[in-house]
Amino acid sequence: MGPPEWSIIAQDIFDNYNRFDGFVVIMGTDTMAYCASAVSFMLENLGKPVIFTGSQVPIHRASSDARRNLLSSLRVAASLRVPEVCIFFEQVLLRANRSRKCDAGSFRAFDSPNFPALATLGLELRPRPDLFLRAPPPGRRLAVQGGMGARMVVVKMAPCFDVGALLRLATAGYETCRAVVLELYGTGNAPSADPRFHQALRAARSHGMVVVVTSQCARGSAVPGTYAVSQELERAGVIHALDMTTEATCAKLAYLFSKGVAEDQLARLMQTSLRGEVGPAPISLAAASPAASSPTPSPGAEPCPARGGEAAGGRCRSRL
Repeated sequence: MGPPEWSIIAQDIFDNYNRFDGFVVIMGTDTMAYCASAVSFMLENLGKPVIFTGSQVPIHRASSDARRNLLSSLRVAASLRVPEVCIFFEQVLLRANRSRKCDAGSFRAFDSPNFPALATLGLELRPRPDLFLRAPPPGRRLAVQGGMGARMVVVKMAPCFDVGALLRLATAGYETCRAVVLELYGTGNAPSADPRFHQALRAARSHGMVVVVTSQCARGSAVPGTYAVSQELERAGVIHALDMTTEATCAKLAYLFSKGVAEDQLARLMQTSLRGEVGPAPISLAAASPAASSPTPSPGAEPCPARGGEAAGGRCRSRL
């Protein structure tokens, strides 16, 4: 499901918002992390639970997990005051924009690699309210941001990657492609031997394309300045997505584009938590680059308090 379906889901929730205390969305699992992440940004000032779920095995089969996931999602939506979009699967409640599909052959299909589960369900429901986003202030009405565009390309780097293809995209594809999301190695390492790689990035930026770097690793962050190569990326105007998933990165880019955010504000907002989708830059980076580790909050954003070993910034919320 893509942007047209995202808009239908978000609008349906908006139209029925005052009639229900919570919402459960049933869909296929393959694009659920993208869809749920997008809806988390589209629903502004959300004060009720919106829970996405589905199944790995069709409901008509005896071994299906559909009935269990559906009934459990209804229970969670009816009993927890969690004012955000979530994914519930195999007895675990995850923040949607921190989630990704991690297993195609198991009932535990989803994981939240860089943020703890919001709740678990066993013999009893065990919520973590300290991790929930804050509800919007009284008087703030739900709003839906539409116009989520999909003019972007995701490129996964590999040692045998044809850098010439990236260069052709940067020099000839800018009329239809607005952003490139690069999945690089480790904390944001990239090829250094081929000068065409940096040439492609400079060409993309000169044509107004936004370039964002994420990590290929399931856990950890794409951190600016870790390698000499990543320092070069930063100088070229490339945005590091920190610990955001690729799914959340794409959804957030689409959301910020739909809001008409100016390019000089895009990097700051991509590294600022709007719906709890990103944590602060690692502490090891703070001494070298305070500005990168503590981005200026957007207007109306609350500070992100650190909480020991837990992912900091989980309760941040912006008025975007």
